Parts: sequence; C-alpha cells; structure tokens
Amino acid sequence: MLRLLSIVGLMILLAACGTTETNEEPASEPTNGQASEKPEKPEKPPEGNEIVAGELELNVVSFTNDKAVIELKNQTERAQNLEFTSGQQYDMWIMDENGKQVFHWGEGKMFTQALKTETIEPGESKSFSVALPKLDPGTYQIRFKVTSKPPFETTFKQTIE
Repeated sequence: MLRLLSIVGLMILLAACGTTETNEEPASEPTNGQASEKPEKPEKPPEGNEIVAGELELNVVSFTNDKAVIELKNQTERAQNLEFTSGQQYDMWIMDENGKQVFHWGEGKMFTQALKTETIEPGESKSFSVALPKLDPGTYQIRFKVTSKPPFETTFKQTIE
C-alpha cells in the first residue's frame, strides 16, 4: 500500500512539473484599466473613421441639476470587453468645496451577484445616466467609476449655480 501511494505521489509531482511552452503573446490592453492610461500607439492610424485616440475614453456628456450622463467611448481599433462581477456597473461620489462627501451613489444599495460581459465595438460608446440629489450652489469635485474589470475612472469639477 505504501509503495502504491509513493508511486501515485511521484506521478502527481512529475505531472505538476511538466514543461510546456506557449507561443501566445500577452494582451496589449492597459494593465490597470484607467481611462487616462496611454496604451501603445497602433502601427497604422485608422483611415476614414472616427477612431482617433486609440484608447477607451471616459467623458462627461452632460451634468444638470438632477442628472449626469457619462460616456465610455471605444477609441481603439478593436472591440473591448467590459466584465462586471455584479449588477453594479458604475459608482459616483460628489465632494463639496471642503472635501466633504455629499453624495455616494452606491451607498446603501444592493446589487445582484451575476457575471456579465459587455462589448463596446470600435467607435461606439456606452452611456451611464445617474440621477443626482438636489445640490446647493457651489463647486463640486465628482469622481465617476465604471466598476468593470478593468475599471475606468474619471474625476472632474462641476459648478452648480
């Protein structure tokens, strides 16, 4: 019995130490997924389409007293996959002029635990619409984050009159 266990153990050890070579090249996507990170420039610039920057770009489309619209645009030459691990696709924090948090969109919310992948084709975008609370007049620092893997984030200032 001891001999049989020794042979099985040796076979497992040898199988675990196998040597295989892969010729796959690592993906050339940004390592931390930040929208401001500059990936390598494409070898050939795009011709005749709206893809100009070669990155995923997170921009504020509109910001009103009751709603913000943020857009994640695919400025690359290939489709980009966003992997979500829950029903939460974004989050937003608003800080007043003193740095005090006055709004956190995801606070107190519950989200489904479901895996979901969304694809953004080259030149296309995904929009996120966020209902906002009534904000007093002033200048606010807003942080918006797409909670995908990889995550994308932007910070901007907004004045409410």
